[in-house]
Amino acid sequence: MLLEQFNKGNELAFKKLFDSFFRSSCAFVKRYIPDHEGVEDVVQETFINLWEKRGIYTDMVYFKAYLYKSLYNNALFYLRKHKVNEEIDPGLEDDTESALNAIIEEEVHREIIAAIEKLPPERRKIVELSMMGFSQEEIADKLEISVNTIKTQKRKAYAFLREELQHLFVFLLFVLNL
Repeated sequence: MLLEQFNKGNELAFKKLFDSFFRSSCAFVKRYIPDHEGVEDVVQETFINLWEKRGIYTDMVYFKAYLYKSLYNNALFYLRKHKVNEEIDPGLEDDTESALNAIIEEEVHREIIAAIEKLPPERRKIVELSMMGFSQEEIADKLEISVNTIKTQKRKAYAFLREELQHLFVFLLFVLNL
């Protein structure tokens, strides 16, 4: 298990976790910090802190909760330290519901992207183009394949994604009913 290896000090496991969470962590921190360099500094510093505290993460749910709480706290610390825009919204520190919604949104986004990346290259390209708003005909023209092939590949891709992401639906139902 990846988290077990991370807890034992395996640097490859650290890199895999970092790579897996980097984009969603940056998107989460960007909600609080406007500049790209600041965002990356906060994310990298947070992962360094996670590495230094390795061994305490009992499961992936706890790891994710600790990660996002640390990102949030480090973003606020960065804002106070750098006095970005000279005024820090006092509501940022008290807006737990907004932070929770942002965490949920980024985690769902991260899981969807990870599932899409597991698709075979042709199916992944079709899904990505479809998500960009291209019609089946436009995708067929762009990829120089038939519309029927597009339909078949999309059907297979969506079946795979439904299976791969079914745990998210249960999670979302649970969270939305709190």
